[in-house]
Amino acid sequence: MTSEFRALVNSGKELIGIFVKTPNYQIVELLSSCDLSFFILDAEHAPFDRVELDTSIMAAKLSGMPVMVRIPKSSDEYILNVLDQGADGVLIPHINTLDDAKTALAYTKYRASDYPFGKRGFSNSSRSGNYGSTTLMTMIDEANSSTALICQIEEKEAVDNIKDIVTESNIDCLFIGMADLAVSLGCSEINDSRVVTAVDQVVKVAKNANIPLGIYLSDIDSIDMWRNKGFSLFVIGSDQMHLKVALTSLLEKLS
Repeated sequence: MTSEFRALVNSGKELIGIFVKTPNYQIVELLSSCDLSFFILDAEHAPFDRVELDTSIMAAKLSGMPVMVRIPKSSDEYILNVLDQGADGVLIPHINTLDDAKTALAYTKYRASDYPFGKRGFSNSSRSGNYGSTTLMTMIDEANSSTALICQIEEKEAVDNIKDIVTESNIDCLFIGMADLAVSLGCSEINDSRVVTAVDQVVKVAKNANIPLGIYLSDIDSIDMWRNKGFSLFVIGSDQMHLKVALTSLLEKLS
């Protein structure tokens, strides 16, 4: 079944998800019973191996929950792996230049008349090809139209190059990484005025290019502010964070 997640991202509809940092399919199965819009398996900052990604994506697909993967870095190997396993898209860290964006895009798309630059390796023998049941052209058309590419903007270089980056019209969303951006700018906190100015610069350029905006938030306290800035995709905390907060709250009530 073709995923509608990419279309939802591009529609600007508000989407609420979380990062999953525990490499276990049962966590995914449990989260899939919640009313989230999507979740992202964090293979950049959590210890997912290839098998754990496979079983976690399988659990999500069986439930119909849109699932993305934040890969460790932009490479054909990482992107091909998770897309063949059935992920609805990828969150690519450290997109700093137009060439970075074009390279990531090429690895997410099969070569076709509308994507002549596509470099994704073809195989319909995996989950994404329904284990050989999906024909070559059907798979190419469906995958190219439904696979979401979200580019993470998290360094000063990316902000400096943002006007060039957004000329790649096939980017589905720009995801702001506030913490890494603060580090890149030499700031000690994410609310530093330099970080705010940099984010506002990205927001202005993205809006002019009609590219949706996403952001990570540790809680919902500031979500209205980001809504007002034009953000529509929110990753709010992680499975581990929410578990820790819930247990801490429980123990405080018992003390």
